[in-house]
Amino acid sequence: MAGSLQDQFLAAGLIKKQKANNIKTAKKKAVKQSRANKTELVDEAAELAKKAQEEQRLKSQALNKEKKIAAEQKAIQAQIRQIVELNSIKKSPKEMSEDDLSSYNFTNDKKIKVMLLSPQNHDWVTNGRIAIARLGEGDNEVFHLIPAEAASKISERDSSVIVLLNEASNESKENDADDPYAEFEVPDDLMW
Repeated sequence: MAGSLQDQFLAAGLIKKQKANNIKTAKKKAVKQSRANKTELVDEAAELAKKAQEEQRLKSQALNKEKKIAAEQKAIQAQIRQIVELNSIKKSPKEMSEDDLSSYNFTNDKKIKVMLLSPQNHDWVTNGRIAIARLGEGDNEVFHLIPAEAASKISERDSSVIVLLNEASNESKENDADDPYAEFEVPDDLMW
């Protein structure tokens, strides 16, 4: 199938000979007129091809940008998961019975959650030395205790993972020094 595209269309029967001749004469007239007017002959097909190529390039760039952002988000989520799993603290020692554990209530997505903690971990969560982090979504949510330093690293990447991080304020430390009842301990049965 050598020859011009027009000859190939003629051989295939897609166009008639008269139409092919009309196209040839129109093209010759356009070339002759462009020489007479000293203007360049505009190739519409080439312009359309360039335009389509540019649109494809822009579309491809946008798609690549979306893929890059998705890959970065996936990497951040993997980093968060790794930080939580490496720094996870046991909620209570295995030898403690449930009677020795104290419950800690916190909110997650407008729902109150309860976590059984050892008394030491309970104090640390209350004082802001330990944070509660969430991995997973929906029914697959798992809550972990992590150090406050690890929680601050995670918050830089995605703050929605940290469910609770109590901040120990300077005011409470100052108030403790001025508190006339500071020397009296709160009985264990009054913890809530």
